[in-house]
Amino acid sequence: MDSEIRKIKFRSDDRAFYRVLKRRVNAHFDETGRSRSADWRLWAKGGVFALAAAVTYAAILWDGTSGWQKLILANLCGLSVLLLAINVAHDAAHDALTRTAWFNRTVQTVVFMLLGADAYLWRLRHVKSHHTFPNVNGCDIDIDNTTFLRLSPNQPCRRYHRFQHLYAPMIFWLADVHTVFWQDFVYLRKDRLANMTNIRHPGHAYLLFFGGKLAYLTVALLIPMLVLPFAWWQVVGGVLLMTFANSTVFVLLLIGTHFAEEAEFPEFDKDGYIAHDWAEHALVTSVDWSPTSFFATLLAGGANAHAAHHLFPTIAHTHYAALTPIIERTAAEFGIPYHRTTLWRLIASHFRFLKRMGRAPAGLHEPRRPAAAPWPLAAAE
Repeated sequence: MDSEIRKIKFRSDDRAFYRVLKRRVNAHFDETGRSRSADWRLWAKGGVFALAAAVTYAAILWDGTSGWQKLILANLCGLSVLLLAINVAHDAAHDALTRTAWFNRTVQTVVFMLLGADAYLWRLRHVKSHHTFPNVNGCDIDIDNTTFLRLSPNQPCRRYHRFQHLYAPMIFWLADVHTVFWQDFVYLRKDRLANMTNIRHPGHAYLLFFGGKLAYLTVALLIPMLVLPFAWWQVVGGVLLMTFANSTVFVLLLIGTHFAEEAEFPEFDKDGYIAHDWAEHALVTSVDWSPTSFFATLLAGGANAHAAHHLFPTIAHTHYAALTPIIERTAAEFGIPYHRTTLWRLIASHFRFLKRMGRAPAGLHEPRRPAAAPWPLAAAE
């Protein structure tokens, strides 16, 4: 492993694809007269999910519902908050709701608090790491911190990975709990995450971190324990079941968009260069599922149109269905692969991918990764 700090870069000699694509996308907005920010469709479904979360939470605390009804309501409440995060807070993290930064940050912070996750840390690793270098070892935190799952052919294959397609669902069930009670705390004290080095968090980030965790515990556990006629362990058990359901929905909607048989996993060469430019990289490492479907977009918040999201993350996701045909046509003209399937086929592809990743030749070398890569990196120049 090289010990020197290396900056990872994209080959940018030919950016014709992105220039043409961006020109066509700009023309689309000029012709339709629509704003790139959130429109009424996004605000409407955000309002529905927020109202559903509030109503179901109130119904849980109401003494007119039975224990089993409260458990069902808890799962509906958790699902509503999750959909609110996927559809509204995710756009806010990319400054796609409005062009007002403080409003985007406030929305994401509040919604993520209801999930128990820290908005600042999530935005840091998602925008600065994953979106910059998706599927690149040492630069994408989504594949760099997965000890029990091998999510890239450029990672070492361990003996237990041969069973990962079987035990993966159990890991998926714990995604929420792991993020809230372990991962966030680990990331808070690290000064390096994937391609990011010398991380220094601002003082208010610590206040929001611990304040958000306390608020989550109050809403999810303390208030129900004080109001409901159940033992503490029953309340905890109900919350855990809700997090298991949330985790499963979240993973199934998102994980195949990068970790599937169709996606590519580029490596950088000895000089730190990735063989293609940023836009082509975003396209070949993403997999769309039903990207123009109204119902899919309603639930997945544009994650189903993952190519559009990575190419234009600051555009609100309700526009992705219109942008996807433009992306697909332009990619075909330039001979760049565009991956499109359905959700069920993508899930099947993901588990086939896990099985294949678990059966790589024994003794696979450790992946090449930089000791550090300064950030922010000008990947899209």
